[in-house]
Amino acid sequence: MTEWNRIRAIARTELRRTSRAIQQDAGQMIAFGFLALFLVPFSLSGLVGAYVFGEQIASGGLETPLHWGRLVLVYGWLFVAVFSGYRAYSSALRPDRLDGLLTTVSHRDLLGGIVLSEVLLWGLATVLYGVAASLAFAAGLRSIVAAPLALLAICLAVFTAFATGFLVALVVRNAGVRSPRLARLRTVAFLLAAIAYVALIYTQNVTAALDPVFWLLEPTPIGWYGDLALLGGASEASPARGVGVLVASVLFLLASARVLSTLAEWLWYADGAHAEVDAASTSASTTDGSRLERYLPRSVAGVVLADWKRARRAPITLSFVLYPLIVLINPIFSVIQTGTIGSSFPLWIVLTVGWVAGVLFTLNVLGNEGAVLPSTVLTAGPERALVVGHVLAGTLLVAPIAVILTAGLTLLSPRPLTSVLTLTVSSFVLVVAAASIATGIGAVFPRYEEINVSRSTKAIVPSTIAFGIYSVVIALVALPTLVGHSSVVGHVIESAFGTSQLSLALGGTIGTVLLAAPVGLLSMRYAIRSVERFHLE
Repeated sequence: MTEWNRIRAIARTELRRTSRAIQQDAGQMIAFGFLALFLVPFSLSGLVGAYVFGEQIASGGLETPLHWGRLVLVYGWLFVAVFSGYRAYSSALRPDRLDGLLTTVSHRDLLGGIVLSEVLLWGLATVLYGVAASLAFAAGLRSIVAAPLALLAICLAVFTAFATGFLVALVVRNAGVRSPRLARLRTVAFLLAAIAYVALIYTQNVTAALDPVFWLLEPTPIGWYGDLALLGGASEASPARGVGVLVASVLFLLASARVLSTLAEWLWYADGAHAEVDAASTSASTTDGSRLERYLPRSVAGVVLADWKRARRAPITLSFVLYPLIVLINPIFSVIQTGTIGSSFPLWIVLTVGWVAGVLFTLNVLGNEGAVLPSTVLTAGPERALVVGHVLAGTLLVAPIAVILTAGLTLLSPRPLTSVLTLTVSSFVLVVAAASIATGIGAVFPRYEEINVSRSTKAIVPSTIAFGIYSVVIALVALPTLVGHSSVVGHVIESAFGTSQLSLALGGTIGTVLLAAPVGLLSMRYAIRSVERFHLE
């Protein structure tokens, strides 16, 4: 089999795997359906825009056509580069059965097959749309020459952006493989990037964030794609820059082929920083274990440490934590925009920290054990240590943060000083109760098997049903505190019945305590019984 045939076979296999994975996942099929519904009108409006753009240039109604042409192509280049980089980092560079593939084909053939599959999957559709946009632009401009020049500019921009995305993804992956510090901080960095992305979308500051990037790239060859596209219609387009970006793009693609191959070789054949990370985490875990065993039984301390190790080594298992944090986006932006902490913000913190405490480790008590579940349940009397250990693993992490955040933010808010005590107590109680309540719900709706978190990453996470029911229960348990400390409800009740807001706040805290204690204890009791009665199939 020749090299080209091997590359084609790998690409064909990757496309089949992608298609099979989408067909087997109803959620992905629904998501692609919604994406198609969104893209159809957007694509049509883009074609209309290309025609109107060409027509405006032909009629002389547009003063700076080169600026707008560069703007479209630079933003398009950025989008393709970011998208291809994300695809490369998240899935494309981690094909299934990587070790087996590298024993049968070279890394160059494997990389070629992966790149070809991505080009066929995404690049081909982009080029076809580029053909339609070029024809629409040429029709509006009434120039036959404009169509091939615009298409050439679009194709070069797409493929150089595609190569740039892969280059950046390979550099980032190689850095993570070789640096223990970067490997540990990688998840945090991507979480911060996701938060920044959501913040830009929510605050509608995307243009303000992209403008400096455009100003930076416009004088570079990336901005010259606008000159190449408009050579057939705009007098201000420079033929020298158009020819220059053509030559530069060809040289870049030729050089990137060599660099991509080298970076892929370094990545796939590397024996990276994992051993060092494991050694460091083992040393730290030994120290933490000796501290915990001073105050906890050894079996309970072992479960706590196992949960913390699992979270450190596989943060993807804590993906459900993101959903409670999403609730804080709107309140946080309100604080940023107003520059003050409102009276409702501490209430959001109380609810969110309690919600997070149960999601961390206790919403899938049995399933969290994974492959070691048989040895866990076969030990003598594991049920109490297992359940209590999971509860403490989340409580010990979240409770100090909850108390400090609630007390500090309440002091900074316009609330009375008495609310500092009542809200802090409510926050602590809700954290402890949430971790306890989640155990029973997770025992009713466990998940033992791994699911696809991404195309090449599987993890055991809580079931969606368990998370939904747990969220409702936590909201109901926190409701007395939220109502009792609500300024609106407090003013209404005070004016109607003469009850002071302090009494209402105390009543809300007591109500949450009276609800949380029995529900948490009963839930833990059920979880312990579930572990006792668990039988291996």
